[in-house]
Formats: sequence, C-alpha cells, structure tokens
Amino acid sequence: MARVGWNDLSGLGKGQVYASIEGGLLNVFAAGAKADYDKYVARSKALEYEDLADTAMFNMRASENQAQWISKAFDMQFATMTQKQGDEKATRKVSMASRGGVLGVGSNRDVMLSQQINYEKDKMTMNMNKVRARSKQDMKTVDYLNASERYKMNAKSMNITASSISPFGAMASSLLTNTSSVLSGLPEGMFMKKS
Repeated sequence: MARVGWNDLSGLGKGQVYASIEGGLLNVFAAGAKADYDKYVARSKALEYEDLADTAMFNMRASENQAQWISKAFDMQFATMTQKQGDEKATRKVSMASRGGVLGVGSNRDVMLSQQINYEKDKMTMNMNKVRARSKQDMKTVDYLNASERYKMNAKSMNITASSISPFGAMASSLLTNTSSVLSGLPEGMFMKKS
C-alpha cells in the first residue's frame, strides 16, 4: 500500500480533519464544563443534606424539650389531682363524723373503700396517659435523630461523589477519545513508513 501524506488529501479531506480537531477540542472543553457542573451539583446537594441534618437535629432537641415538658405537665396534674382527692377524703370524714357516723364501719366503710378504689384508678389512668404521651414524644425524638443521621450520611456520600469528579480527568478522557476518532478518520496509509 502506498504511503498517503497530508498533501495527498483533498481540500475537503483537510477540512474534515480540521473540523474533527475543532469538534474534538470543543468536546474536551464541554466535558470539563460538564464535570465542573456535576461537581457543583454534588456539592450543592451535600450542603442541602447538611442543612436538613441540622434542621432534624434542632427538631430532635425541641422534641426532647417537649417530652420533658409533657412529664412535668403530667406531674403537676397528678399533684393537683391527688391534692384534690385528699381534700375530698378529709371533707368526707369530717362530714361523716359531724353527722355521728362511725368511720370504717358498715356502709361508711364501703363508701370510703369505693372512693379509694376510684382514686387509685384515676391515678393509674393518669400515669398511663403520661407514659403514653411521653413515649409518643420520645418516638418523635428518635425519628428526628434517625433523620439527622441519614441526612449526614447522604451529605458525606455527596461530598465523596463531588471530590471524585475531576474536570481535568474528564477533559483528558475526552481528548483521548477525540484524538482516537480523528486518527481513525485519516487515510490508512498516512502513518506508514516510506518505502
């Protein structure tokens, strides 16, 4: 096969080579710009996840405070209720005694026992409501904590992704691909040794 040189190419052939080189250079810069954009998007997403993690952590702290407030509120209600029960019990004893009734005997005893059972049921009900409300709030707290940790992991992952994106690497890869394309478009004998 005869050697074909640059001067053997027609004007259209040379134009095609120039166009291929120019297109290749544009592709190189486009690959670099796209890699820069992808890196920016990944960093932006990482910042978004970090913000979500901070918000979830703030909500977790607020939820912890709410749980403590719930406990204190129920404790105050419990104290108020038991104070009221004690007042009623004392009033009932005084009333029975003033009417000449004997405490702890007969129907007076039954009334007092019945009332005491109701008082204990009220105390248990209030305590169950406190535990239920506190547990529900504690679950919200745990949910916020889990969300915060999940967002932190996502942010870390996006930062790793962003740091792995190399505009220079993308440009180099594009340059090699386009150089190969330009060279494969040249006539076969162009790089053969002169005979």
